[in-house]
Amino acid sequence: MRRLITFFLFIFPILAYCQAMPTYKNWDKHDVIKIYQKQELPADTIDEEGEDITAVYTSSKLRDGIYEIELYKISSKFYQIRGSNTYILFRYTPYLYSYDDGILEISYNSGTFYKKP
Repeated sequence: MRRLITFFLFIFPILAYCQAMPTYKNWDKHDVIKIYQKQELPADTIDEEGEDITAVYTSSKLRDGIYEIELYKISSKFYQIRGSNTYILFRYTPYLYSYDDGILEISYNSGTFYKKP
């Protein structure tokens, strides 16, 4: 009986720890290297070649944390966080669709996007 109690006292904390681990850590992950904000420009703004431009993307910061987000594809490595003026740049071209849900984990203005299966 004593061995059984010792066994459960040893196993229970391990099982509790495994269940408390976030499940999203097992999803496909993609490195985020930079965060940007879109800045709208006044009408009739041009670039160095005389072409009209309406916006620029400036480096920005996001608070460290874990966010549940939906991404919208702008280009191969550049995505917008849907419903916001925030954009993220991936290190490599991620295997994502035009819209994808997932978890964004930010630390020191870079992080990881975990794609929801």
